Amino acid sequence: MTDRMAEELRLLMREYPDVEYRGDGDWFRIPLFRLPPAIWNREETPVCFQAPPGYPGNPPYGFYVSAGLRLTDARMPNNYSEPAPAPFEGQWGKFSWQNENWRATGDVLSGSNLLNFVRTFHHRFREGH
Repeated sequence: MTDRMAEELRLLMREYPDVEYRGDGDWFRIPLFRLPPAIWNREETPVCFQAPPGYPGNPPYGFYVSAGLRLTDARMPNNYSEPAPAPFEGQWGKFSWQNENWRATGDVLSGSNLLNFVRTFHHRFREGH
């Protein structure tokens, strides 16, 4: 694990103490991510995402959820596909998603980081559709 990934993991653990790190590809998994009420067919779902090669200059893109996530009216959300390969056990679907305001710096706390990226998932989940 690089120093940067170790710092990112420590930062993520402040809000998600159960986050898991998988070093072969710099993947992260949050076992229970709360979803906004009355939009989705679940109250929570596991999520995972990757810090891609070249990170942080190359920003993360997309995040994965346990397959079968649907809107409350049973529709599949936009910009979502399943199945999608992820290195964790189970079936996954992928949301196409990016942090529009990505500003990477050498300092994890002063620039964009993976915690900032995860916080944007709440925006996507509140959008529904």
